[in-house]
Amino acid sequence: MGRSHRIEFEGATYHVIARGNNKECIFEEERDKEYLLKQFKDIKQGMGFKVYAYVIMNNHYHFVIQIMDQPLYKIMHHIHNKYSKYYNNQYERVGHVFQGRYKALLIQDERYLLSVVRYVHHNPIKANICKKTDEYRWSSDIFYRKNLNDFADIDVVLNLLSTDRRQALGQYREYMAEEEDVNYDEGTAIGEEAYQLLLRPRKQVMSKKRLDEILWDTGVSIEQYHDIKQGSRKRNLTVYKVTYIEKAMALNYTQSEIGRNINISDAGVRDMINKHKIK
Repeated sequence: MGRSHRIEFEGATYHVIARGNNKECIFEEERDKEYLLKQFKDIKQGMGFKVYAYVIMNNHYHFVIQIMDQPLYKIMHHIHNKYSKYYNNQYERVGHVFQGRYKALLIQDERYLLSVVRYVHHNPIKANICKKTDEYRWSSDIFYRKNLNDFADIDVVLNLLSTDRRQALGQYREYMAEEEDVNYDEGTAIGEEAYQLLLRPRKQVMSKKRLDEILWDTGVSIEQYHDIKQGSRKRNLTVYKVTYIEKAMALNYTQSEIGRNINISDAGVRDMINKHKIK
């Protein structure tokens, strides 16, 4: 069976999971965890990505990363290559350190980001290592509690709770005290089922694409996708709407179907067709 399809684009946020080969402990010593963190810290600025959350366990780790101009696979290749060399040299061993390739679940939008951060911080609790998230040293929980926008980029997550930072910090502590009963280790994406359909591998046999899939193929970001679906009139969305309409018409969708899918009227679709000379 071939590898599953993975979508990477600028601004995408992923829940990244990597495990030791054969589920072996590869971060058992503190120096091992420190070395892994150092690799992330060393390349974070140079490769231009953000870290919203992380936890390093003994045999695996979780990172919530938003990529920018550098693709995720380059970031992960660099980190895993460096850590594998370190680990094999440190423990006088050879062979694979990590269990296959890392797993990366695309986080659909910010509504799910907060819950994923809690899931990541709760890993030591579920492993019966501690009873509270702030009792575990090797996670980004401390950055949030101390309001440190340093290695962990805490602003986005805290602003989801409140724009008042004092209130946000209080709500964060309350939120972390609640249980997280969703498993965010499975699947290919974290979000609505309809959106996840777009992330499945293309079928070998050609068939008529869904309108949502056509919209996604224009190159929109997650935020732009939702803005368009809600009928936003932001100017920066026009190029994607025009491309969407053009591609949908080429597949014989009606103007009514096209407009209804992005929450604009038939007249609105016709105006765009005439203005941008879509054939």
